[in-house]
Amino acid sequence: MNNLTLTSHLKHQERILMQEAAGTVVLLDLDGGQYYALDGTAGRAWDLCDGHREVSEIAGIMGREYDAPAGNIEHDLIELFTELANENLVDAIA
Repeated sequence: MNNLTLTSHLKHQERILMQEAAGTVVLLDLDGGQYYALDGTAGRAWDLCDGHREVSEIAGIMGREYDAPAGNIEHDLIELFTELANENLVDAIA
């Protein structure tokens, strides 16, 4: 999935189990048994990826929390969410 934009809404796949440990978000794909680890800001982005917010809104929240330029965060989020979508961990919704 390479067509994510700043107006995309993403949600977690229902078959993904999430646990937080020592500042790392650990994801388990219940279908395939694969584990994924999201450290720091990637874990925070996962938390905010609830299907209700646009990528641009998530970038704004994270920009305020981490005092970083929105443009940099937007670019990084598109990359992260594209990777998560390619692993079938998130879905883009209308």
